[in-house]
Amino acid sequence: MKPIANGCRLVLFGLLLTACDKATGLDYDALPESICTIAQLKLLCDGQSHTIADQTSVRGIVTANNRYGEFPGQLVIEDATGGIAIAADYPAADNAYPLGEEAVVYCNGLTLYDYGGKIELGKIGDGTTRIPREELGKHLRKSGKTPVRKPARAVRIDELTAAHVDTYVRIDGVHFVETGTWCDRDPETGRPRTSERTVADARGNRLTVRTAGSATYANDPLPKGSGSLCGIVDYFNGVYSLRVTGFEAYFAATPATPPTAYP
Repeated sequence: MKPIANGCRLVLFGLLLTACDKATGLDYDALPESICTIAQLKLLCDGQSHTIADQTSVRGIVTANNRYGEFPGQLVIEDATGGIAIAADYPAADNAYPLGEEAVVYCNGLTLYDYGGKIELGKIGDGTTRIPREELGKHLRKSGKTPVRKPARAVRIDELTAAHVDTYVRIDGVHFVETGTWCDRDPETGRPRTSERTVADARGNRLTVRTAGSATYANDPLPKGSGSLCGIVDYFNGVYSLRVTGFEAYFAATPATPPTAYP
């Protein structure tokens, strides 16, 4: 697996100026005519953080949300150039940003920041990076198109690169190394806690699967046998991992059952 190279973050000013709407005022009343790609947006952050102060906007298909407690305080969107995680304080029970929905993100006042080697988007302030709930309507809008689930891209564990980070993938022919449940329990509270498991393929390649303790299936047993997982590729300090989205785990020995919505 190839690491994320710093060189990919060089700012291509000419390209950005032609591809992004650079109006000086803040206008959220209509969908922008000119929109950056996600890859171009990430290029704006060539350090630890970059606060956006113009009419930069992006749009992408929602590939991960917190409907099943899998991505607390986050959305992930993806376009043809890549994906990005957005820190946002939204009510999961409302399913306001369902999987397959096309979302438009008005980035004025938001901050791109480097988190363990990958670029995320949020709003810095008061000890949090999440876009406050009262500001969601200003920064996150639906495009109005009919939601269409994006098919997961098949990839092998040993093929993962920086281009796959925060994108929706399918990994076939893997089995869980451990037995037990998706998440461990906190010894003090007894509640599930965010946990890591490992899957391996027939070639001996291994990948960490990270599951939030808030996932509605946190106490369910891990699938048995060989199968496929669909999820978002994560990256932190040189290590790739997978976060399952929509409880998409397809194992013949353990048929998938529809998950319970959160909370």
